[in-house]
Amino acid sequence: MAQRPQRAMRRSMAEITSQLTEDEIAEGTAPDQPFAPLAAFDRVEMSLQEKLSRAQAKLQRAEAALAAAKASGSQETRTASAELEAALAENDRLKAVIASAAPGQALAEFRYIDPARIEDTLPADRFEVAYSSDEIAGLAENIRQRGQDLAILVRPKPGSAPGEVYEIAAGKRRLAACRLLGITVLARVRDLTDEGMLAARFSENHHREDLSAFERARYFAHTMERTGLNGTELAAIYGVDKSLVSHLLKLTLIPDAVVRSFRNPRAVSFRKAKELLEVLTADPGAEERIVRSLQDLAQRTSRGDASAQEAEEVSTALAAARRQVVTPRARKRATARPIFLGRRQIATTILREGRWQVRFDHLVSEDLIDRLSDRLPTILEELQKELDRSATAA
Repeated sequence: MAQRPQRAMRRSMAEITSQLTEDEIAEGTAPDQPFAPLAAFDRVEMSLQEKLSRAQAKLQRAEAALAAAKASGSQETRTASAELEAALAENDRLKAVIASAAPGQALAEFRYIDPARIEDTLPADRFEVAYSSDEIAGLAENIRQRGQDLAILVRPKPGSAPGEVYEIAAGKRRLAACRLLGITVLARVRDLTDEGMLAARFSENHHREDLSAFERARYFAHTMERTGLNGTELAAIYGVDKSLVSHLLKLTLIPDAVVRSFRNPRAVSFRKAKELLEVLTADPGAEERIVRSLQDLAQRTSRGDASAQEAEEVSTALAAARRQVVTPRARKRATARPIFLGRRQIATTILREGRWQVRFDHLVSEDLIDRLSDRLPTILEELQKELDRSATAA
């Protein structure tokens, strides 16, 4: 991981957390379980080593019970045999978890924790579609059948009592799945710095192919906003080139209304997002055309192949963005008109792609602009009344 910047973060995670709302912390009790009940063994907080020790002790008891039942000719042999099979399966599952979740790591760092004790205080780096009920339910079913084979990463919440509250650095989807199942979640507990928390979240998600350019851009922007870090400092923490941060941050200039209009914003590639930004920068009026065209498309294609629809959305948005709308009346007008103050030209009105712009000379004082801004609503209201009276008289 890249070396930490020379100076500390301007705002600590503790300061950031204190300003979050309860909804943003996303805590709470587990919802009703949609799955078959799990053993109470899966609901108890304990270390991974302790859980393995208990499972091994349970296996020994099951073996002894089966041997005793066979020796006495008891009718409980079948029951004892089933309990032994279950104990063997539990031991095998835990050994597999240790092999995959903590290979070569100190088992003392791994614990099973109640999800209600874990808060998420880092900036969001995924759209809500990544945490849809279907996606989380699928992951939960996988964990129910095979166990959690990858631990989440947490740290003790600064200022809290030991073992009372934790903050998650990586593994939000696994946490949500265990919360849905109503079981404890396997977590690696480490004393991470604020920079370490950010780096862990970035390392987990930002090398994944399914994380979109929009999500990466928003994560960088939210992180900078909450921590006070600049792009260069952020790049140092994440171990990426600062130009990547710069290029991605530009995508946050795309209006939220446009991003939300996509059925799945994660399907928009970085290249296509850049094309959208270029058109929107040149023509702010393109925003309305894009939103309207995507809404129309959604109404026409409510069903069908999702990937095909997502591809069509991108092409539709770009086509709408590039479509220039200029009324016949506007075409007849001059594209530029000067504005004079006395004998000096102080501004120019420009018609560009159907929208009027007023550009003031750089010599115009800021005080004059401020006064004009204050009075402009009144002036426009009076002019509109004159136009209305003229229209009525005609």
